[in-house]
Amino acid sequence: MPVISYIHLERDKFIIYEENRNKSGIYRWNNLVTGSSYIGSAVNLTKRLSNYFSTEFLKKELKRNNSIISNSLLKYGYNKFSLDIIEYCEPSVLIKREQYYLDTLKCEYNILKTANSRLGTKHSLKTLLKFKERRLSPEALINLKLAKAGKTPTSPLRKINHLLATGHVTTVVNKENNSIRIYNSIRAVSRDIGINHVTILNYINTNKWLRNTYLITRKQKKSSLIGKTAILHIVILGSNPNISTNFLFSSRSSIW
Repeated sequence: MPVISYIHLERDKFIIYEENRNKSGIYRWNNLVTGSSYIGSAVNLTKRLSNYFSTEFLKKELKRNNSIISNSLLKYGYNKFSLDIIEYCEPSVLIKREQYYLDTLKCEYNILKTANSRLGTKHSLKTLLKFKERRLSPEALINLKLAKAGKTPTSPLRKINHLLATGHVTTVVNKENNSIRIYNSIRAVSRDIGINHVTILNYINTNKWLRNTYLITRKQKKSSLIGKTAILHIVILGSNPNISTNFLFSSRSSIW
């Protein structure tokens, strides 16, 4: 027997929210027309159930995961359903208790027969066609090969997070105005020259000119440059842009 049952769902929606606020437990949706049901669990019942009372959420779930319960709620409407709170329980045993009810009660709408698992979900034909027709970037193809080999894929976000986590000096040479500027972050470079930081990352230390204008190099800071002398990598512009040399400069002075 459920702890509590709700029949007039649309009328009592806010009562449902209030009575289950800050409670965790197992719930069941019952289709009064077909007799089918769906069992789920939530650490925050009010938050989870409020999603089900959102038609926008249901449409997204139907499109994204081919959700049977979402489709049924949209098709029949809330007045053709009842809602049971089967059990209130601590979050630590929530999955265990959900699995118990999945094993002992009929739950035709549950695609997954294992609690808290995506095992057994089926993509719609439309979604499968999208997967088949999609075109992957060269980097995405490399990441797929790495994943199959059990290696960690790379991504622009991972690169950015790594650069932000460690101190670096980034030098940008502008051959249009023969200027050289030094920055403390990639994002600062991005803001100044108006180019996306992901694009900038692909040109760092490659000796290639970004938009045929900028040459970008990066070196990790070994210590604070304040009040010290550091080596600045400067490219000598001229007939051979590949020639480069090193100069000493004081961080107290400005070079532009």
